[in-house]
Amino acid sequence: MKFSRLPLIVLSSLLIAPTALQAAQVNLRWQEPENYRDIRAGGLGSEIKFQKQVIDELGEHIQEAANKYLAPNQQLNMTVTDIDLAGDVQYFFTRYPEGVRVVSNLYFPSIEFTYELLDSDSNVTMSGEENVKDIGFQFSGSRVVREAPLGYEKQMIDEWFKATFSNERSAT
Repeated sequence: MKFSRLPLIVLSSLLIAPTALQAAQVNLRWQEPENYRDIRAGGLGSEIKFQKQVIDELGEHIQEAANKYLAPNQQLNMTVTDIDLAGDVQYFFTRYPEGVRVVSNLYFPSIEFTYELLDSDSNVTMSGEENVKDIGFQFSGSRVVREAPLGYEKQMIDEWFKATFSNERSAT
């Protein structure tokens, strides 16, 4: 007996659709990323390609954090004005003339941005200008954070969302 997969596909899309509709709206703008303090590849390939990967990865993570801490009817407008990734590109390795990113506690991650949080009526409920830093980033103790791409930066973003918006979901 042959079964049609169409009903299964329709059913699975119906189960996925409500989740997508319940996401907080995030309008993320990357202001002049070519001028960011440290978003250099350091031997990991093309600078432009690396910059795009960082922006895509952090942008996706910011959306995930917003979904976790914001209500579906809220909108977050965020403009990232600077990024300094964990570590620094060093050029003293003769085998790597394009440099190598060295992660040490001297070079902690930071991200600068402005934000506005709007309610369902488009009223600004929170806003600010932030310079988020994680000076003790290497002492998180989590191997997952250390090994994940941009793990230190993502953890820093998560901590900011939690500290800033942990009461927002219940307030709406």
